[in-house]
Order: sequence, then structure tokens, then C-alpha cells
Amino acid sequence: MEQHKDKAEAIKHAQEVLIPEDPAEMEPKQTLDTGTPPIRAIAAANLGQWLASGWKDLMRAPLALLHGVIVTAVGLLILAYSWAQPVASMVFISGFLLVGPIFAVGVNAMAYRLEKGGARNVGTGLSAVRELGAGLGAYAGVLIILFVVWATVLWRWIGVLTVGELGAPATIGEVFAAMMASPQGLVSLFGVIAGGVVFALAVFALSVVTLPAMLDRQRGFVDAVAVSLKAMRTNFGTLLLWGLIITALFAVSVATALIALIVIFPWLGFAMWHGYRDVVEAGADSRGTKKPHPTHG
Repeated sequence: MEQHKDKAEAIKHAQEVLIPEDPAEMEPKQTLDTGTPPIRAIAAANLGQWLASGWKDLMRAPLALLHGVIVTAVGLLILAYSWAQPVASMVFISGFLLVGPIFAVGVNAMAYRLEKGGARNVGTGLSAVRELGAGLGAYAGVLIILFVVWATVLWRWIGVLTVGELGAPATIGEVFAAMMASPQGLVSLFGVIAGGVVFALAVFALSVVTLPAMLDRQRGFVDAVAVSLKAMRTNFGTLLLWGLIITALFAVSVATALIALIVIFPWLGFAMWHGYRDVVEAGADSRGTKKPHPTHG
């Protein structure tokens, strides 16, 4: 009897642990608000201030243009390699926008040095890569995986739903013309647009302040992404507008055969650092000084 009593008490204790009486105790302990700094609400007017501040930083540190030159050179090499295959060019051009945030590590590191009054040189980006280590590698890995999935989706949508229509197009314009020439092609076009929006939103939400948070707060990849997701949740409309501005400036770069990217890339990198300072409140784990929000006086 004593053994049965002990067993019954053990079962009762296990039930109390696994199924607490207070339902609140069953709520998840880890949320976006767990261990992440407070997020400020921002307005569309702040975006112009980010761009203006980013431009001032670019004038103070023109060496950052070297980052733009490198990114542009990589983009041109990719386009040269895929020029004879318009569909591949579409994949790489759109994919370049998806993985682009990882290339901003050097500009973000330079923005941090500018803020602290430290030296800025060509080794700043490399030192940031070493400093962030595995976290940066994980971030790059996630973006590359998303790019591969996007490339697969894009290729299949265009290839499968426009079989017999595309033939061997010589230009991207011919690809779009063929897609618009049949019901299957139109379905393919709308699918590409819808898929692009979904992937772009996913990357943007994962990236909006991830690199600045990693640099400033010495956080790992997961914690930095949590800060980005929290910022996106709090300021979805305003940050969505910021994403559209980035996309529009990238479109300008594409229209100039990526030459404008030499300036636009570091400019946006500096601007996003100011955006991070505006959106994320400084805390005990921040290496920067607290910057008052413009609307808070």
C-alpha cells in the first residue's frame, strides 16, 4: 500500500508541474519581448532624416564608396556570366537584392566607428567579420538558403508554366513579352510577383536592423533577428515604406547598369545605422550612446 501511495503522490506532483492550475503559467516564456530592447514608434518623416544623415556620413567617410565598388563589381560579374540567359539574369538580379544585406557589414561597421569617433579604413569591414564570427555566418547561411529557394521557385514558375512559349529569349524584355502572350504566362508572371513579395518581406523582416544590432549589442544572430522582427512588428507600415524606398533605389541602380550602386549601397548602409539608432532604444548591452528620438525632444 505504501508503494502505491508514493506512486500516486509522484503522479500528482508530475501533473502539477506539467499542467499548472494557473493557465498563465502555461504561456510561452520566450517571446520577441524577452531579452530584447524597447522599440520606438517612428513616422514616415524619420525615413528622410535617415537618408539625410546617411548622406552626411558618406561625405565624412568617402572611403565607404569602396564597398559600393566591390558590391557593384560582383553584381556586374554575375550579370556578365548570365547575360546570355535572361531567366538566369532575372534570378540573379532579384536574388542580389535578397542577399544584399549581408554585404552591408563593412558599411555598418564604418558607421559605428564614425559614431564613436574611431578610425575608418579598408580593414574595418574585415575586423567586423572577425568580430561577429559564427553569428554573421549563420545570417549569411539563412539568406543564401532563402535565395536558393527563391531561385528554384522563380525558375520553375517561369519554366513550367510557359513551356512552349518562351523558346530561347534573347533579353529579359522578351521573357516578359512571352509570359504576357498566354494565360499560362500571365499566371506565371503573377506567381513570380507574388513569390517575390513574400520572399522580399521575409528577408526584410529578418534583416532590417539585424547587422546593426549584432555590431552594437554584441548579440548572436538569433537575438539580433528577434530585435529586427520586433522592430518590424512595431513599425510595420513605416518600415514597409522604407523597404519600398530601398527597392526603388535598387531599381535606379539596375537602370544604370548597377553603376549608381557604387553610391547608393554605402549611402543606404549608413542610413540604416541611423534608422537602427532611431528605432531601437539604447540599453545596458548597447555600446553606443543613447540618441533621443526626434519626436521625443
